[in-house]
Amino acid sequence: MKYQVPIVARGEVIEDYEVTCEGRYGASFECPDPNKYLSKIVLPSRREMEALYQISLDDVVDYLVEFGKHLDVDSNPHLQWALELSRVFNDVSSDLVEKALRVNQGFCRREMLEAMIDTVGREHLDGWAPYERANGRIAHIHAFGVPTAHVIAGNGPAPAMMTFVRNALIRGYAMVKIPSNELGTAVAIARTAIDMAPDHPLTKSFSTVYWRGGDEKFETSLYHPKHVERIVAWGGFESIKHIAKYVRPGIDLMAFDPKISRSVLGEQTFSSEDSMREAAVRLADDVGNGNQNGCTNSRVTYALCDMSDDALERIKLFGQMVFDEIQKLPEEISSEAIHMDPTFVSKVDSLSLLDDEYHVIGGDKRGGVIVSLLGDQVDFADELRYRTINIVPVPDFDTMLRYFTRDVQTVGVYPESLRDELRTIMALHGVQRITSLGYMREYNASIDPHDGNEALRKMCTWVVSEDCMTNYAPALWRETA
Repeated sequence: MKYQVPIVARGEVIEDYEVTCEGRYGASFECPDPNKYLSKIVLPSRREMEALYQISLDDVVDYLVEFGKHLDVDSNPHLQWALELSRVFNDVSSDLVEKALRVNQGFCRREMLEAMIDTVGREHLDGWAPYERANGRIAHIHAFGVPTAHVIAGNGPAPAMMTFVRNALIRGYAMVKIPSNELGTAVAIARTAIDMAPDHPLTKSFSTVYWRGGDEKFETSLYHPKHVERIVAWGGFESIKHIAKYVRPGIDLMAFDPKISRSVLGEQTFSSEDSMREAAVRLADDVGNGNQNGCTNSRVTYALCDMSDDALERIKLFGQMVFDEIQKLPEEISSEAIHMDPTFVSKVDSLSLLDDEYHVIGGDKRGGVIVSLLGDQVDFADELRYRTINIVPVPDFDTMLRYFTRDVQTVGVYPESLRDELRTIMALHGVQRITSLGYMREYNASIDPHDGNEALRKMCTWVVSEDCMTNYAPALWRETA
């Protein structure tokens, strides 16, 4: 079967399929040559954005609320096409992708949009908010959207939808790089907007294009201050490092860095069968929800204990409980692995041979639990996936905290009292979110800080217009006049 992914440029669908690209799992797809259509993708003039500021913020919200009504997977052919692509080019089950596509409608609920606006301030997004300073100067401040390249993550449909909504609320111009393992959603969103309101300025403010990462000819042309003021990048170390070379005066980088998440279990967890069972149910969701494809999924759990043989036996029993609970997760949120990296499998298999150091449960397409009996996390902890968790017994907090850095996004803690006890010290070690065990995936990055950023505020360029004459603000030339 032939798979084709168009460019959508400022409300125009370009289907000149002359480039063949390889997907991650063997299949190929065709797309237009991005170099050929660069002039259509970028704004010919910044005056093109003026139409965005001839509509009110209420108009923007109304547009998005109406847009949400068009995101029904059962009736939207573009979303059905995106779902079909996911079966070939993604590494999670289509059930998970379909659920995520259905959840996208929630981004367009009026109360959600108003909550997002509140993170910036309606007064800043809808006009020039006045602030009178002590010296009499009146500063009028406005938050503007700007032409921005978005290099989004491909671990699900949400990044594309979140980008569309964020860009609309700040009235920017988004050029989205389509990820090779999530080819459909961004295009489907852009085409749905065209079907709904082809001439609306917000429809024309969202463009999508696939290009191979590292296409120096295209990237050098695109990443120029005349075309792009900001790059918003979600990606791994090498990706962020590559993009950073284009940062210069006139272009800044907003990075949603590759993040890992952890769990902490207090000694009370292992004091009874009931508390172990409750913690196991919660941890299983934090590991397996979304097939461990998100930054918020737990990959390592630190279990506080006295390190005695009895304590380690209870932790091994707890590990079996977690594995069993992962198998019980509903198929619409979790499934067995479809494509497993042989190198990863061999790493887990090798640990199962070291039974004095590791206790391995599973370790196949069903997922796995690796209990580190000597108290050291596995050396590939950051690579854990396919619903695989490393449980590390530790005797005290300091032993655990040596593993916490700015790379750690979320920490789920059990019981609640321990969460409140540790939150300040974990924040000082770089952790950006501390929550209850079992709620690591229940995260609203649209309205809460995202990877340590207030995302919507940071995506804006903040402009000040000064009135120095109304209150006769002091100035050197006045003093000498």
